[in-house]
Amino acid sequence: MDKRKSVITDEANIRKLGEKIFKRHRNVWVYMIFGFLAALINTIAFVALHNWWHNSVIIANTVAFIISNLASFYFNQKAVFTNNVDHDHSTWHKIIVFFTYRILSLIPDTLIMLVGLSWLHLNALFVKIIDQILVGIFNYLTTRSVFQKQEHTMIERAKMRVEQQKEKHAKQKSSK
Repeated sequence: MDKRKSVITDEANIRKLGEKIFKRHRNVWVYMIFGFLAALINTIAFVALHNWWHNSVIIANTVAFIISNLASFYFNQKAVFTNNVDHDHSTWHKIIVFFTYRILSLIPDTLIMLVGLSWLHLNALFVKIIDQILVGIFNYLTTRSVFQKQEHTMIERAKMRVEQQKEKHAKQKSSK
């Protein structure tokens, strides 16, 4: 009987820990789901334009980029970043900043596609999948800054941590 109670308690603690981890990193998990959908849209659009309709790599990649990023903006605005939301800026401001970051990611996106297809002569689908994984990481980091309210700058956060460490050391010295 004691063993069964222990197992139930352990399972409950594991469940609570899992819920805490999911809640703490909710945006990452949800972004991965919707990021996968946006990457799938990008990949399908690229393959259709490049392989089936025989558009050049640059044109197919750019059109796929536009289509998938319109979807991505919508996903991020409505489903991904729903807590700690930046209400200080308008939707138009967010669109401009979002696409500015995304245009920056279009550069390595296009370079990866050109090198993979034109120079290395790899399979288009394979190169696009690798491309979407690498660009997706960059996109998460920049997208988070568009939709989430930034309470403090990086320098302010560092100063706060230094102050907290000083206070902690002062308390430790006074307790001795």
